[in-house]
Amino acid sequence: MLTQGDRAAERRRVKLEELQRQVKDGSLRIRKMTPEERRRYPAVPAKARK
Repeated sequence: MLTQGDRAAERRRVKLEELQRQVKDGSLRIRKMTPEERRRYPAVPAKARK
């Protein structure tokens, strides 16, 4: 029986494979943010774990 963490890891792996497939076939492009976008949408700090 898989744990919740194992199921989450499997879902993440499947999503990453799908992203890689989309990038490879050209249906998805990943680009760098422009300086204007970086000013408009600053990085959000990660929440501390309990």
